Amino acid sequence: MMPSSLRPDRPRGDIDIVEAVPAKRALLLTHRAPEALAGALPAVLGILDAAGVEVLVSPGEVEKHAVLADRPSAEGVSLVAGGSDIVLVLGGDGSILRALSEHAASGAPVVGANFGRVGFLASVERTDLERGLRRVLTGDYVVVSLPSLGARWSGGEFPAVNDLALLRGGESRIAELSFAIDTDTVASIRADGMVCSTPVGSTAYNLALGGPAVSWRVRCFVLSFLAAHHLEARPLVIGASEVLTVTNDAIVGDCDVLVDGRRVGSLAPARTITIGLDGPEVHLATFPEGSFFRRYRDKFGRQAP
Repeated sequence: MMPSSLRPDRPRGDIDIVEAVPAKRALLLTHRAPEALAGALPAVLGILDAAGVEVLVSPGEVEKHAVLADRPSAEGVSLVAGGSDIVLVLGGDGSILRALSEHAASGAPVVGANFGRVGFLASVERTDLERGLRRVLTGDYVVVSLPSLGARWSGGEFPAVNDLALLRGGESRIAELSFAIDTDTVASIRADGMVCSTPVGSTAYNLALGGPAVSWRVRCFVLSFLAAHHLEARPLVIGASEVLTVTNDAIVGDCDVLVDGRRVGSLAPARTITIGLDGPEVHLATFPEGSFFRRYRDKFGRQAP
């Protein structure tokens, strides 16, 4: 039976308790820098083996870690929703974001163990690695189903789990951008760029630009500005059903288009890009006590005494 948190007819963006379904397979993904695991990988494999969980790995993971050479290959394997398959990420927020994006279609929950710096998306900390992993493997977690952005322009169509940025490109000293929401033109600005963030991405680039942190229970996206030359340029919260259209108003000079920190193309003068909250839903596993606001306090604020 599919857990209620993964049923397609449930209200998007809510958190539901997943039925205690023990994991049977785990697709293992690790930090880009092998040394970041600092010898923890054998311990993780021991925990998975003791629980009878099959560990799937890609050729890229085998290249990073010789100890994975005898593990079954993930190539050609389709993960399934429901909790029997999980994606286990030993890395930082960047690694977890990539896993969410790449495996959104499967519905398999992504579990992050923090081997990075901040680890806002991680549920398991290195200091509690064994206990945390054992909880996950027995199905003792909840799944947060989160929206992603969909962007369309002449350069193609791309989903963004974290954020989409339009930044002044090449030798351009400034970007000249106008934007509309649905059929209403809102403003024209001169800035170094603008960033559209999902609730997941609201605590990343957007937060650094002075935008609001958005609870994972809220379906919306945020538009924030980078070094805007207008006093009235302030972050905007845009509804789930609304569509943002941005036009490059410069006479010359492209704007670079970055999706989740990766450049995917450019927006030429007089061209437009449309952005909405209609990308594929992603599934993040977390413990019931690991709420958004507790994470926000622990990772960014002063911890309560």
